[in-house]
Amino acid sequence: MHPGQIYGQNVVGIRPLAGALQDFHKARQQATMEALLGRLRGRSLELLSYNEVAEMLKVRGRSERGVKEIPVTAIVGSVGRYHDFSRSFLPRNDADAQRWAGVRAAGHVADLPPIDVYQIGDAFFVLDGNHRVSIARQLGLDYIHANVTEVHTRVPLSPDTQPDELIIHAEYAAFLEYTRLDDLRPGCDLRVTAPGQYTRLENHMEVHRFFVEMAEERELPDAEAFGRWYDEAYLPLVQAIREQAILRDFPRRTETDLYLWLATHQAELRNELGWQVRPNTAVTQFATHLKPRRTLQKVLDVMIPANWKGQPVASNWAQDRLLDRYSRTLFTEILLPLTGRQEAALAQAIAIAQREHGRLIGLFLGDENESLTRAWFEERCTAADVTAVWGREPGSLPEVTARRAALADLVIVDKTAAGTAVTTIWQNSTRPVLLPGSRPSAMNRVLLVFSQSREANVHKETALFAAAYMAEQWGSQLVVSGSPDSLSLARAYLEMHEVNAEFVTTPGGVDTAVLQNCDLVVMGRHGRFTAQLLPLLTAPVLICP
Repeated sequence: MHPGQIYGQNVVGIRPLAGALQDFHKARQQATMEALLGRLRGRSLELLSYNEVAEMLKVRGRSERGVKEIPVTAIVGSVGRYHDFSRSFLPRNDADAQRWAGVRAAGHVADLPPIDVYQIGDAFFVLDGNHRVSIARQLGLDYIHANVTEVHTRVPLSPDTQPDELIIHAEYAAFLEYTRLDDLRPGCDLRVTAPGQYTRLENHMEVHRFFVEMAEERELPDAEAFGRWYDEAYLPLVQAIREQAILRDFPRRTETDLYLWLATHQAELRNELGWQVRPNTAVTQFATHLKPRRTLQKVLDVMIPANWKGQPVASNWAQDRLLDRYSRTLFTEILLPLTGRQEAALAQAIAIAQREHGRLIGLFLGDENESLTRAWFEERCTAADVTAVWGREPGSLPEVTARRAALADLVIVDKTAAGTAVTTIWQNSTRPVLLPGSRPSAMNRVLLVFSQSREANVHKETALFAAAYMAEQWGSQLVVSGSPDSLSLARAYLEMHEVNAEFVTTPGGVDTAVLQNCDLVVMGRHGRFTAQLLPLLTAPVLICP
């Protein structure tokens, strides 16, 4: 390709020395103005020192790449003359006038010998040929020939890297040299956007290591400890961030930035409440409620549905749990708010936890007798071989339950609580709410009830989703009651999932005989229909959002 095409449109012929000196002084004036603007904008215009960068980023080797055409704007530093030129290679020293003008007057830059450069990532550092680069920038050339030596470092560099950002790059290189995660997990990307974050990452790794060693009663070698932190602690949270596409709302941040932020708030919840919030649950809530450029509030606040006291809130519970239906249990975390020893609620919660191999979260809201209630709760769970945790939080039953429902998969509320409180909970919960019967149910025969009301259509499919899961995974017999249109929908859905069911047409309501033969009722959040039906039921009722 012709040099004029390669190097742009501004290539000119040989320049007389007097004219070349004029060009130099013009470039010096530009350098002065550029320095002034840089101070006003708070942006560094210093060339990078190759030796400092190489030391910071931990050189691992070099490779000769031969003569190549490199972008002039990608040259960001110099080996020995980084004080003599600005970041855009404008001359900064008047004493350099004769040499600069001599090179300018020597002929086409394209006809001069190639410069020598070191390459780190996508950035280049001049070993020999600083004046040629300066003149090429002045002439508006796009590319220049260079003899390239690629320098391999643990952390790559980009042409727009600022000197202040080198601190972060250096910390990253030191972190990788210590952990060797770039070797243990090739392709891992643990970049951050603020200094000091790699010390926090190392602390996370050591905490994870401590708990693994305690659980397995052995010491972990560094390689295993660091690799397991990446696989077991870091990746699950980052994968949830990716699935929710939350990084789109924080364009100047990285996945590791968000990992550190979310992990910190998960720890706050664990310390306050006594249980761990799962990564996908935490990220779902953040993605739903947090807005970019908004001051980050405590995670406790963003977990509260914005309009929980008003109209029923929207829920994507079934969509969030779609994969769980096939790969995991649906009700892993079961939240049981308690104001005292509520036998029926705990017995039903234990029965479901046993079926689902789930964890039971007892949340005490009372003002007194907490120690007695906790002892009773833990004794019953231990006897049933059910994993249980305990927490305490002040506040009313509807408020606390609304706040914490998003952290669980199922909420179980004793129907003996104040009627208006229970109604407020199931009308506003973003998770299924189970109201126990007078005695524990085996849940062997499940009745799915469809309402005729228009508002029922919103929640009909979530109830069908839950009932089909019970039939598939629990082996429960399924009975579906509703209008002909509702039954048609249910029949098509259940046939697709190869679930057998008995269908009962009840255009005007619910068949009493059918109710008596079932030990669990599943229904959507149907407003008045649900409120009218609940007093008639003695079996447990699962109300889906």
